[in-house]
Amino acid sequence: MLEHCARTAALLTLPQSNYLHRESQDFDEQSQFLQGWHQDYSQLSAGHFNGFLTHVHLPEVSLFLEFTNQQLHQQGYLDEEKISIGVPMNSIEKGMFCGSLCEQQAVHIFSGRNGFEFVSPANLTIGLIVISRKFLMQYLSDDDQERLDQQCKSAKILYLNQTKYLNLVRFLRSVFATLKALPGFIQYPTLVQETQMMALQMVADTLLCDDSAPRTVYYQHQSWQVVTKTRKIVRERQDDPITVVELCESLAMSHRTLQYHFQRTLEKSPIVYLRTERLNGVRQMLRHANSVTEAATSWGFWHFGHFSQEYKKMFGEAPSTTFKRFHG
Repeated sequence: MLEHCARTAALLTLPQSNYLHRESQDFDEQSQFLQGWHQDYSQLSAGHFNGFLTHVHLPEVSLFLEFTNQQLHQQGYLDEEKISIGVPMNSIEKGMFCGSLCEQQAVHIFSGRNGFEFVSPANLTIGLIVISRKFLMQYLSDDDQERLDQQCKSAKILYLNQTKYLNLVRFLRSVFATLKALPGFIQYPTLVQETQMMALQMVADTLLCDDSAPRTVYYQHQSWQVVTKTRKIVRERQDDPITVVELCESLAMSHRTLQYHFQRTLEKSPIVYLRTERLNGVRQMLRHANSVTEAATSWGFWHFGHFSQEYKKMFGEAPSTTFKRFHG
């Protein structure tokens, strides 16, 4: 697969590299920490958000460690010249990635022409390896290059055996432990080279191993499509909030079936999800609106006292506090 690439790699000339640790109390801000991912977050669980992102950028590889305390709907796409895999570092439950349930010993392939959607569970710590496609391809045979292109054609979950999964976890933990203790190591080209080649080997072994396989159970994917279509409808009808009855008509299904899909995917009722999406719409609009009232009414909230209570319950702060932070 990789023909002794660690021994044959030429010595790197180290350009500007950086190691940063950022903490955030705002999920929109957190979503922008990952540069080149073109993503946005919506918060699905109620409460104040907090998270962090630790990352190191090397010439051909970037490594990230991200923590988010709330359940989020993450949507975005990665630049085509990059390949990325995500490795849950703790026990992951009740998550959904591109139509598949998130389970232990699974990695997320974020690369793909159609982007990715991820309902991430609360209190998730995930490690990410992002590698230059050109850098990786130069160490692969023609057959393996073709296999990798097929594997990364669309975002999905890939199930690994325990050994391969734990190797990824140990690699990421060791890198970030070293960076925390000795952040200056990234100034040494030899150590940077070794880290990049280890990352390259890990990504190649993950994406090309014969015992790994994508898995999407049909009924899970069907439920995911219902949620995705609903989100699109809510966003398109910003100033005319859709009701559950209208949603059932639009999706051509009974209320019971709709309820089943949302409970299975998000463990929420459709009516709670519709309100959650509208509250997220207000929060995003507060960045550019002239007032809280303008943002609230634009998303169909007319009873301002009730709206303020719902907003504070959802995001852990009053809408006026969010507005002042954005316009401070």
